[in-house]
Amino acid sequence: MAEMQQSSISNNEKLIYRIKSGDRQVLIDLFKQNEAMIKKYIFEHQGEAEDAEDILQDAVIVLWQNARKQDFVLDVKPSTYIYSICKNLWSKRWKKNQRQSHLEVVEVKEKINSSADQIEEMDLSIVRDLLNGMGELCRKILMMFYFDGFDMNTIAEANELANSNVAKSKKHQCLKTLADQVKQKYKSTDFLNK
Repeated sequence: MAEMQQSSISNNEKLIYRIKSGDRQVLIDLFKQNEAMIKKYIFEHQGEAEDAEDILQDAVIVLWQNARKQDFVLDVKPSTYIYSICKNLWSKRWKKNQRQSHLEVVEVKEKINSSADQIEEMDLSIVRDLLNGMGELCRKILMMFYFDGFDMNTIAEANELANSNVAKSKKHQCLKTLADQVKQKYKSTDFLNK
């Protein structure tokens, strides 16, 4: 057991020496060695591959910066240290995203309600014709959301978008394009059911 701790400390000292001597390859090595573990953690906590990569890069840089300090001692395995940093960084990011997404949800719900009201009033055959003339991605997103009732996560996955926020943004752009087309091609009496 003491030998195991001694070899671990010895490996840590080698790692710290490499960092202090400016060996940037150690950053790549640490990233590769910890990538699977951090992805697993982030996926289990509702994150995505991009999140895991960002968090891991930040954690490796924190270790790099701390190891270059004079009084720094790495008394645990590097993977344990990095895992701990990743957990803290992900927790902070998650809380921040939750606050942001709550505000966005309120904003999006207001937009959706007003947009949905406008769409319900339109003659659906005109809307379908306009949708068919749009780009494939816009057509699919608007059809999936307004006609099929899919949520943003499902729409993002089906259209290979990064996440639901990207899908929301794209839907908003597409809806604006649709509204602009309606205004250009029709008068209100052409598409409002009276």
